[in-house]
Amino acid sequence: MEIAQEFEQIEQRHKILIDKAITIMKDVEDVKHSISHVFSVVNYTKEILKYVKEANKEVCIISAYWHDVGRKIQAKGHAEISANMLQEEMRNLKYEEELIEKCYQAIENHSWKERPKTLEGNILRDADKIDFVGIGRWKECVEKNCSFNKILALLPNIRKDILKLECSKEVFDREIADLVIYLHDIIFQKNQ
Repeated sequence: MEIAQEFEQIEQRHKILIDKAITIMKDVEDVKHSISHVFSVVNYTKEILKYVKEANKEVCIISAYWHDVGRKIQAKGHAEISANMLQEEMRNLKYEEELIEKCYQAIENHSWKERPKTLEGNILRDADKIDFVGIGRWKECVEKNCSFNKILALLPNIRKDILKLECSKEVFDREIADLVIYLHDIIFQKNQ
């Protein structure tokens, strides 16, 4: 089976769970962590999964959709809040405890200063951090006049100190090259 079909089947199998995360994220009023960010993280997760065959794809995809839902409640400590919200929702939907625990572990330590305990957690964390150089996030921030100070302060360390997987670093390199071109074009157009 082609990997894209496998991803589609996973999303169909967990449609109710994923739709719930999307609904919650549509109400999050943080431009840098909007529903667009979630979709970018899901796409980066899928890209990484093409290289990391041994990872549990189901855990990674579910966790990518749910990783920031806790931001609806508060930003500080959102990773654990998100993991708890997913755990509760999965129990309500009668998921198996083993899958619930794996998803919980993938999400609980995805923030900057934390270290994931599982391969799936590292994939999620890498995908989440790659989005700091994703053009979609930058376009949205430019359109809404966001401050880039925090993002700019983090950029020099993401590849070297944060990303764990080599394939994640390759994705990051491609994305940052595209970002430089995008930013160049914005600056060039403003100066014409």
